[in-house]
Amino acid sequence: METEPGGSPYVLMEDAIQKARILIEALPYIRSFNKKYVVIKLGGSAMEDEECLKKILQDIVFMAQVRMKPVIVHGAGPMISGEMKKAGLVPRFIDGQRYTDEATLKIVLRVMTETNRKIVSL
Repeated sequence: METEPGGSPYVLMEDAIQKARILIEALPYIRSFNKKYVVIKLGGSAMEDEECLKKILQDIVFMAQVRMKPVIVHGAGPMISGEMKKAGLVPRFIDGQRYTDEATLKIVLRVMTETNRKIVSL
């Protein structure tokens, strides 16, 4: 039986059994979403943690494999604010919504394009 470096066959088997239990429990939900669109909001904060992002994207790939139709709606708020500060702009919010003037819009478009490319490449 193969093991991961430093891992024991027992630990790997227990991990596989736990995953199987989760899949069995999830099966009714998976079936109920067969061929249905599922919208996933991927917040900008999740985009900053690459390991977290990879795990989420693996789950989304799994959803597609079981015939769900995942649609990702992502943010990039922290990255946009960071780029605005680098450009000497102060992020403004009105009733919780980002105020987007022409200078901000250029940054938003660039950051969102970079974010899209990152998601696709991962």
